[in-house]
Amino acid sequence: MNLLRDKKEMTRFLILYRAVLERPGKLSDLADPLGMTEQGVSNYISEMEENGLLDTSGKKYHPTPKGMELVREVIAKLNTFIDEASQHMDLIKQCTSIADGPITKGDKVGLYMKNGFLRADTSDRTSLGTALTSADKGEPLLVGNLQGITEMEVGNITLVKTGIEGSLNDSKNKLKQKFQSIDYDVLAVTGEAQYGLAVSIGLEPNIIFAPLDASINAAERGLNVILLISDHEAEAMIDRLQSLNREREEEFSIEYEVI
Repeated sequence: MNLLRDKKEMTRFLILYRAVLERPGKLSDLADPLGMTEQGVSNYISEMEENGLLDTSGKKYHPTPKGMELVREVIAKLNTFIDEASQHMDLIKQCTSIADGPITKGDKVGLYMKNGFLRADTSDRTSLGTALTSADKGEPLLVGNLQGITEMEVGNITLVKTGIEGSLNDSKNKLKQKFQSIDYDVLAVTGEAQYGLAVSIGLEPNIIFAPLDASINAAERGLNVILLISDHEAEAMIDRLQSLNREREEEFSIEYEVI
């Protein structure tokens, strides 16, 4: 929301808001609650007085009718934002998990990640909820009244550049050697060459279609991924991962390596 990013507009609003509540008579009465210096508040007050937002003619600072109109406009925008945000947050007031045992509607359940899936059992965990349906082990379970945070670690992606280079046997042997040193949960391939080589050395890929998107999604769910990929596609994937990681906090970034 642009309003929340507009420091000047929000500072004006907060000064007017404090003036309405307390009718301050000194700069410190405004500066201290707002965490500002008196000089900083003085600069704002001078500008606001020039724009007809604040009256400083008496012993107290108080908003003008124009200033009060600004207060009402900002509050209306904030209310709209809160309403919209609340509607979006409703989307996560309930979720679907996999039951890790027999669960009856109304049971208190704990939520956790395992093998890339959100699961529920009757243990006390950092993320809790209430079963909205009944389910046997392995069945989908709808959970509401969510509380806490589900603990999980982000997985990593190993980009294995591979293709038909020289003889087929040489390509297969090179790929076998690379797999000897990698622990992984999911194998993804980008094309026919990568799929064929994986199958020829006894591996069955988990992800065949939309492998770049699916690999990122799997890593976000805590799975370690090997992605068999061509040189050209590897460059695009690295750019994409770097872009994603720049937008995330370090603990949620996806680690990757190229071999």
